[in-house]
Amino acid sequence: MRRRLLAAMLLVAVVAVAGFGLPLAVSVQARYHDEALLTLSEEAARAAVAVPGSFARDNDVPELPDPVDEVDVALYGTDGRRILGEGPGRADAAVLVALGAADDRQRRGDLVVAVPISQEEVVVGAVRTSLPASVVANRTHRTWAAMAALAIGVLVAAGLLAARWSRSLVRPLRELRADAAVIGAGGEVLARPDTGIEEIDAVHAALTQAAARLNAALERERSFSSDLAHQLRTPLASLRIRIETEQSAPDHDVVLLDDALRDVDRLERTIDDLLALARDTGRTREPRALSTLVREVTTGWEPRLRAAGRHLEVDLEAQLPWVDASPSAIRQILDVLIDNARLHASGEIRVSAARLGNGAVVAVADQGGTTIDPDEVFVRRHPDATGEGIGLALARRLAEAEGLRLVVADPGPGVTFHLVFGGRAPAPEGEAP
Repeated sequence: MRRRLLAAMLLVAVVAVAGFGLPLAVSVQARYHDEALLTLSEEAARAAVAVPGSFARDNDVPELPDPVDEVDVALYGTDGRRILGEGPGRADAAVLVALGAADDRQRRGDLVVAVPISQEEVVVGAVRTSLPASVVANRTHRTWAAMAALAIGVLVAAGLLAARWSRSLVRPLRELRADAAVIGAGGEVLARPDTGIEEIDAVHAALTQAAARLNAALERERSFSSDLAHQLRTPLASLRIRIETEQSAPDHDVVLLDDALRDVDRLERTIDDLLALARDTGRTREPRALSTLVREVTTGWEPRLRAAGRHLEVDLEAQLPWVDASPSAIRQILDVLIDNARLHASGEIRVSAARLGNGAVVAVADQGGTTIDPDEVFVRRHPDATGEGIGLALARRLAEAEGLRLVVADPGPGVTFHLVFGGRAPAPEGEAP
């Protein structure tokens, strides 16, 4: 943007200089030409006054006055012959006109003025003054050069001022962009002095207010998440103690209590993951093996699905890439997808992972007879949802927050979701993916 502002300011300066300078240059040329003709006329008149009208009759050669620099003065008789002074040997067109002769010759490039000399209303001679055209041209060119130098100086000064003003205009815009980035990262926008530009100051004030409202809302949500997690952990801890106490009884149901403890463990892990995501404290960008993350999730689901008479098939490629997404987010997304297949489908649930270019794709598929709408399934609390209607919406939001894509690859029957990872993260030294 700064370049565009600078170019616009310089364009205005160039147009202004050209609009003023070009007509002035033309007028300067005309003025020098007119001044030269006026000088020649004055010199010719002065010389004509100094020459008596009886010089031809008395054969008395007069003395011509000294002309100004670079002006030639000559005296011609009625026969067109030069009597004295500087000029052509024979009368040229201007002299012939002054003598009253026919003018059938082309004028020369020099500026020429001829004045007749008369006695008793009879032309007895003519005075000719001339100035080389190069003198006027050189004077005009020198003036044009000075004007061009002045124009260049004006443009340079305008360029410096334009650069300074463009920086002054762009700096607050860059600060606004930085403020927007801070808001996107969840930070607070610092107060800045007014720029003097009303629109920019108004935008900054609006951003500051928006950042304050967003930070207050985030703080309330984080506080609520912390309080909720604390409230849930207490009854979960009590439930765990009761289950473990029941396990000490000689006639306890081993399978039932083991499954109950696994559910408690899963619920506690879910609370920890969601709390870490809400606080953004458990987020990590260190590479993790995707195969390890997928197996952690599927290992926890296998006994639950087996108890419900369902089979979980896991098919992972041997060389899956490392990823830098949050492990908590990945676990929650896969938990939502597997749980969705458990609740709304039947038959085998298949979790597979394969490379996709430099990234990877994790697929969760079921064998149910349900068909879903890919555009509506991620809508929060959709009217057709049989549950709370927030699981898949939450999963997509978590995926987008981590730079992943959660899409419906096959709407069914036999729904398939794809969790798509981008470029491969570097694996830690000494470890294979």
